[in-house]
Amino acid sequence: MDDLQQRWLFALSAPMVAINANSGAQYALPDFYPDSEFVDLNESWGIADRPALLAMIQRMTDDGHARDLSGAYWDNARLLPSEWQALVDSLDEGQQVAYRYVADTILVCGSGGIRAWDLGRMSFLARIGQLNGWLSLAENLWLHTRLSLRARYYYQGWHSYLAGFLIGRCYWNCLGHEQPGEQALCISRQGSDPTHRALMRELTLSPAAGFDELPWDMELDLPEKPASLEAFDWS
Repeated sequence: MDDLQQRWLFALSAPMVAINANSGAQYALPDFYPDSEFVDLNESWGIADRPALLAMIQRMTDDGHARDLSGAYWDNARLLPSEWQALVDSLDEGQQVAYRYVADTILVCGSGGIRAWDLGRMSFLARIGQLNGWLSLAENLWLHTRLSLRARYYYQGWHSYLAGFLIGRCYWNCLGHEQPGEQALCISRQGSDPTHRALMRELTLSPAAGFDELPWDMELDLPEKPASLEAFDWS
């Protein structure tokens, strides 16, 4: 796999680079932080070793926060407007908040919804796994190819993928609210969140992000699964 193909894979976690740009994160490097030797993931992720890292990547890639809204995105994409409205009217108040959020965002991210939020963070974890010495480059790249297959299945291009990440992050920011009215208010304020605005400004304006050099449909040489991951039951 050549350098450009590797850059494509690592671009899956470009939004995480944008969030951490002031801390020295780099878009194209497999280990994310060139000036760090170890990143403690225990406090924020509960990850202290290789088995925990692989278990988190395996679980969250397909069963992360996107699961909360995947059914709603699918329903919105296939139902007639009248059928969608009837469905929303049949839900409780809390579910209606989530379904209205889906209706407001699907034109930007597509029916893939917020899966990019999970895929982007798992790309980040794989890169930190290499930085911490828990993964080799070959293992990191193979895990990224699995993420890439999912990203291309759910999204039509970088625009919808990056939108899915940001929309997912906005949803995640508002998960702690028990009352539907509070959650709806939180969601309505996400567009003015300075972190989100800085993230999009960095991804749009930074030459280092380099999405113009990374066509969404670029051919990727998918490597064989490393023998060291044979016990890792994931495809």
